[in-house]
Amino acid sequence: MKPTLPLATALLLASACSTNPVTGKKEVMLVSKGQELAMGQQSDPAVTAQFGLYPDQKLQNFINEKGKAMGAISHRSDLTYQFRVVDSPVINAFAIPGGYVYFTRGIMAHFNNEAQFAGVLGHEIGHVTARHSAKQQTNAIIGQVGLMGP
Repeated sequence: MKPTLPLATALLLASACSTNPVTGKKEVMLVSKGQELAMGQQSDPAVTAQFGLYPDQKLQNFINEKGKAMGAISHRSDLTYQFRVVDSPVINAFAIPGGYVYFTRGIMAHFNNEAQFAGVLGHEIGHVTARHSAKQQTNAIIGQVGLMGP
């Protein structure tokens, strides 16, 4: 193996350390906040095109109100969160980088009360605040660099 590859990898990893906003621990993060925001902005149109938005403005207003209130007290209150109800019968909720959170109409119909909704909302905001997608992307990059080897 070339001696410069481990040195370059070590320098890259050392310069990419950041503090996780949720845990407060240092971790390697090769995806910047700007890149994370751009990933969300680029992916949101594809998500909404794939599922379609559920045409219930009252429901949309409800999740926006509750979501923005919870986002404002999250570990990443500086993000402009986007909340959407997508038109799918599947019981699911998911988040993508940059503060985009989606609920299917299926999961909205499944909730028995606002507390259940709030639990799922907090869970999805937690994925965003802990930068889980960015961390997965970082791990994929590190894995690819490792495969380059000698």
